[in-house]
Formats: sequence, C-alpha cells, structure tokens
Amino acid sequence: MIFLETDSDPAEWLLMPLRWDSVDERQEWAQKSADLLWRLREKRPKRREIRALATRLDMLAEGIPGRVPAHQVFLYAPDPRRIPLAFYALTVPVEGDRVAKLREAVQADQESPVRPVEVDTFTTERLGEGLRSLRYWGSREGALMMSLNFAWRSDDFGVDLSLRTVADDPGWLAAHLDEVDGFARSLWLSDVVAGE
Repeated sequence: MIFLETDSDPAEWLLMPLRWDSVDERQEWAQKSADLLWRLREKRPKRREIRALATRLDMLAEGIPGRVPAHQVFLYAPDPRRIPLAFYALTVPVEGDRVAKLREAVQADQESPVRPVEVDTFTTERLGEGLRSLRYWGSREGALMMSLNFAWRSDDFGVDLSLRTVADDPGWLAAHLDEVDGFARSLWLSDVVAGE
C-alpha cells in the first residue's frame, strides 16, 4: 500500500482515520485530538471548548469517509475554535498523458463562473513538479466557494497523487495559503508493507 506521509506540525495537521471499529473508538479519537489541540494552545482550556471541538471532529470523522474519494484525510486545525478544514489525498495508478491527467486532477478545465481557474506549477523537493489550482464557484445557497487542488505524478510509485480541499470561506483559506503550501511541500510517498 502507498501511504502519504508528512513531517508538518501535528498541532495543526491531524491525520484522520477513515475506518473505525466502533462509534466509541471514533469518539475517543475525537476527544483525545480535541484535548491535544486545545492544550497545545492554552494551559487550561475550558471543558466546554474541548467538548465543542471534539463534537466537530467526531462529526467530520463520521461524515467524511465514503463521501469524498480519498485514501487519506488530513484536518487543518490552526485554530481550535474553528471547524477544521479537511484535505483529501487520493492516489490512482498512472495512466495517460502526465500533463492532461494532472490538469484533470486539479480541475484546471472545470467551469469556474466566478473567475477563471488559477493554475500554477507547484514543485516540491519530495514529490517533484506538479500543479496547483484555485477554483471558485457559487453554491446553491449563493455562498462563494473555493477549491484548492494539488496534483503530482510519481513514476517511482506508478501513481498520480492529488490533494484537495473545498472552503466556504475563501478569504480565510486565502489568508492561510502559505501554511497550506508549506504542508503540501512537507508531503512524501512511502510504501507501507502489511504487518509493519
């Protein structure tokens, strides 16, 4: 199995499990993660604040798996008062033209009625040259939405890798693009052998 790894700050980027043996296991993960995130920021967080974040994390852990295609999900949580932003990582076997597939993965040619999709080359030391895009559209409720998409091809692993998120607060995500880009630069692929 191919696994995406990071050495980013675990106080801001949580790897969220996609499978649970029980509801209790999922809720315990949410509680421990919420407690950790708050205690890294405040010496004595209020119990209600920890509970509120644990509830948000549990809702994400219950609702995300199966809804969006992903092999791994990272939660960006720089502020424990906000709902963490989910980043979905997916690998698919290499097939077809590299540039065409990467453009497809970053939604470069998708409709973007608010403004044209912004597509740039995005190179990292560990994953090589890829693409990054910002795409804007309006929700059915009239809110401005933004997706941030990354994609790379790894010939060593024989996969195309994509990482994406969707935000209903484009201004907040735009203000955190440097941190997100830093996270993307921290990623690398590794082989995980069964039993390790």
